[in-house]
Amino acid sequence: MNKKVVIIGSGPAGVSVVSNLRKQGFKGTIIMLSAEEVPPYSPAALGEYLIRDNEEILFWHGRNFCVENEVECFSGERVMEIETDVKRVRTEKDRIIDYDTLVIASGSSLYIPPTVQGADRRDLLNFKTLAGADRIKEMARKGGASAVIVGGGFIGVEIALCLSKIGISPSVLNRRGWIMPRLLDPETSEYVLEDLRSQGVNPLLNTEAAKFLGDDHIIGLETTDGRRIDADIFIAATGVKPNVDFLSGSGIDYDEYGISVDSKLRTNDKNVYACGDVAKTIDLVTGESKSHGLYPVAVSHGKTVAMNILGYDFDYEKQVSMNSLKELSFKIIVVGALEGDEIKYKKDGILRKVYLQDGKLNGFVLVRDISGAGYLLSLLRKRKRVDTLGYSLVDPSFSPAYGVTSLV
Repeated sequence: MNKKVVIIGSGPAGVSVVSNLRKQGFKGTIIMLSAEEVPPYSPAALGEYLIRDNEEILFWHGRNFCVENEVECFSGERVMEIETDVKRVRTEKDRIIDYDTLVIASGSSLYIPPTVQGADRRDLLNFKTLAGADRIKEMARKGGASAVIVGGGFIGVEIALCLSKIGISPSVLNRRGWIMPRLLDPETSEYVLEDLRSQGVNPLLNTEAAKFLGDDHIIGLETTDGRRIDADIFIAATGVKPNVDFLSGSGIDYDEYGISVDSKLRTNDKNVYACGDVAKTIDLVTGESKSHGLYPVAVSHGKTVAMNILGYDFDYEKQVSMNSLKELSFKIIVVGALEGDEIKYKKDGILRKVYLQDGKLNGFVLVRDISGAGYLLSLLRKRKRVDTLGYSLVDPSFSPAYGVTSLV
């Protein structure tokens, strides 16, 4: 097979496509385009890189990935347009590149809604890029720096914990009355809130950003209730949006939440695939078409795309939402949809909750004691009734042997 494959994006999804193509003996041309002027790296490792100050953590396939896999890489060259009718892309440097198969693996970015004045300021940091992380490291070296993170969700909390560990004093704005409101209920959130404060993070609840202040660079933030918060660093973390601006006029089906794909990760154009954060796939639990924004999903997507390019008939594996905060002083895992009938275990600082809907496991959250997480995940994936197990689902001392055999 001597196809020419062009990949937009050099994150985990794009790298997975390349690795699997070459592993399967693909001899055709592969071209990779990236907006960042660095070798392919893993954005998921940025927090660890920030804390440990070790770049090699980022380059999980090595700095010479493109050379070793015979990939023509154009780094620091953003794609501006896709012309699907003639099968070519145009970059910001007016480079025209033809393709037989196009893979869109452009990832996502942190953002703040345009309702906040100055949300498009260039000095508002995006922690999902290496350049953003390096700017934070530079501020940390000066000592005594402070930061404001706009958004108290999973990503905002993770960023705040990382900043605190390198000597930056972070405040986290959250417009709701509890932290991580999209993932956690108020009771569970209290565990995280207490730990944030113990680690030097200042959570500002019921606080919403109105506008950024300053002429040449941001010096402060005004809240909707008129307060002013000054800091050295301002970071966007209200939400995540897929990088799809270059798709305008391409004829490819997409919206603000990502690119529509079929079970093979093909777009509405048979010669174009989408994978990773930018692709909307079906959630196993909710049935919702969404971007999961998870590293393992991106890697799995990349393999699916590669196998289908090679002519195999591969469907992507439906995923569930999974989150685990790494930098808390205790372990916490949140999986699936925390909706339905709740069963709870709460004792000695441990909190374990499962949620059942129509007798099936819909989601679970484990705080401090995460034993049996793999067992619960397997039950969730089976999509079989587990209500007969009742309280055993949350009991830390329960042996999963009975549950597994009884549900086969």
